[in-house]
Amino acid sequence: MKVNLMLKRGLATATATARSAPPKIKVGVLLSRIPIIKSELNELEKKYYEYQSELEKRLMWTFPAYFYFKKGTVAEHKFLSLQKGPISKKNGIWFPRGIPDIKHGRERSTKQEVKLSDDSTVAFSNNQKEQSKDDVNRPVIPNDRITEADRSNDMKSLERQLSRTLYLLVKDKSGTWKFPNFDLSDESKPLHVHAENELKLLSGDQIYTWSVSATPIGVLQDERNRTAEFIVKSHILAGKFDLVASKNDAFEDFAWLTKGEISEYVPKDYFNKTEFLLADN
Repeated sequence: MKVNLMLKRGLATATATARSAPPKIKVGVLLSRIPIIKSELNELEKKYYEYQSELEKRLMWTFPAYFYFKKGTVAEHKFLSLQKGPISKKNGIWFPRGIPDIKHGRERSTKQEVKLSDDSTVAFSNNQKEQSKDDVNRPVIPNDRITEADRSNDMKSLERQLSRTLYLLVKDKSGTWKFPNFDLSDESKPLHVHAENELKLLSGDQIYTWSVSATPIGVLQDERNRTAEFIVKSHILAGKFDLVASKNDAFEDFAWLTKGEISEYVPKDYFNKTEFLLADN
């Protein structure tokens, strides 16, 4: 009877001690690459900007032909013969779009279209072809929004998904994807400093990051393993991330993923705990 009582008391004491022990502190890094280009416009935004553009063209000043062509010259006559004049107001005629409002030979309710002669158009196109890459007056040709990394589906490249926010995820030895996390080996250093140092040890000196704040943005508590992982938010400013095999024994692969892609890689419960930390764009 006494043995059973002592055994119960010993087990209760051991359980209480285990529960009162502080959890093991870990540091996680939410490293992101912010969008490089603007996102695609939706239909409402396209209609709005199209309306504003047409309104600006309609309200702009009338083309000053008198400034470029001397009155009574052949050049003026040739220019005027190419222009499509507006329809004048006439009595007894119904205009479904309203009575013409003509000022200085232009219908003010619509944008003005100025036509040039074929000789001027050909000369302008030839001048564009002759312009070198160093000419500041050359036309600006934007790059393609779809990069080679997008076409090849290179998940390790920072050149993919330029209009979206990418987050760094790593795969541990058990095959589980998650954000990079490290054990807190030196409690004298702040969490964000410890995270930056461990991240550089993991990827070498090729990466340059900036911690958004010294305060963690979240904490993941694991009651089963008695750990508390404080997540520090950081941005990559330059360089690239690549696992250094000689300095890494915890992770075997990495990827730069969007919020939607992260939900397909990480466990469901892990995503539910970290979803609110991720940007939708």
